[in-house]
Amino acid sequence: MEIPIDAAEIERRVAALAPILARGATASDAARKLAPESMRAMVEAGMFKIPVPARVGGYELPLRTLASAVTALSIACPSSGWVLMVMGAHHWCMGSFSAAAQDEVFGGGAGGLVAGTLSWQGQAKPVAGGYQVDGRWQFGSGIDHANWVMLGCADPVAGGPLVHVVVPRAEIEVDDTWRVLGLRGTGSKDLVAHGVFVPEHRAVDTRMLFGGASPHARNHRSNLYKLSAEAMLSNSVATAVLGSAKFALDKFIERTLQRRVILTGAKKSEHAPTQIRLAEAAAEIRSAELLQGDTQDSFERFMASGATMDFEARAAIRWNAAYSAELCRRAVARMYSGSGAHAVYESSALQAAFRNINVGAQHASIDFDTSAEMYARSRLRS
Repeated sequence: MEIPIDAAEIERRVAALAPILARGATASDAARKLAPESMRAMVEAGMFKIPVPARVGGYELPLRTLASAVTALSIACPSSGWVLMVMGAHHWCMGSFSAAAQDEVFGGGAGGLVAGTLSWQGQAKPVAGGYQVDGRWQFGSGIDHANWVMLGCADPVAGGPLVHVVVPRAEIEVDDTWRVLGLRGTGSKDLVAHGVFVPEHRAVDTRMLFGGASPHARNHRSNLYKLSAEAMLSNSVATAVLGSAKFALDKFIERTLQRRVILTGAKKSEHAPTQIRLAEAAAEIRSAELLQGDTQDSFERFMASGATMDFEARAAIRWNAAYSAELCRRAVARMYSGSGAHAVYESSALQAAFRNINVGAQHASIDFDTSAEMYARSRLRS
């Protein structure tokens, strides 16, 4: 009997997958890309199919299911969770591309894995039958394991966003620039295109994609792809950051239970300032989780109605994501600073969490200042 692919089944698979990814976390960081065993395990568990359209063999499950998987796997291995988050966002975006593009990437059991970057760092020049793409894009998470690449492209004349395109991995040059503070195992290297031709069917108008208004988004069994890509991406990033924070909280408790005050020998776990530090960090992480839950509720309401997300809704979701990520970053910083001198070693789980969360929280889609300004502006419209 065929097992139904629903949220409960994904949760079961995630639980089985987490120990495998945890074992590969150190090797992934050392290699500056996901360990082959970790990537293979996620592919075999169907993690990358969660947001793929059902019409091409995907599960087409609600974004809440993907968010839960990303958070849980980020606890086990932050780099693995991050790659799932990024590729998952691209696979979800494919629902707004033409049926021909979806068939090319995923159809017939192709099981495409799409890396890339959604920010329009390069350019696309309209030519007969499609676009000529040139430029350099940073942060191509998971590129070492991808067979397709999604790139945001600017208009070479006007300078603003023009289209998002999907191209075969073989047509893109990879420049290994990924020597960084944290999330080292994501392999988020630079991507370079030199006059790559992209046929029109593998391009989608950026403003339509980010607004959830692509006509192709209507051709599915659900309204999943009619959500705003801007809102989806910002919340996705925050779900990975949440996983790193939860990992840090667990490790802080574990470490504190073992520590003693050097001068007196007293248990650190009985030290009131340490207890307060733990309580505040736990409350911040839980608050971040609740904010993200509010966003998932919003997504499901919009899916049920089929309505387009307006500026106010997108601004509120982006602010929820940015603020929840900031709460997680503050919580980890508080715990790290209260973890003693041994936390400075590379072997320290708290040091790893500190590095990873500070890199993840730098993502442009959850930029604190920009997101706050956008939200406040939406609330102060006369």
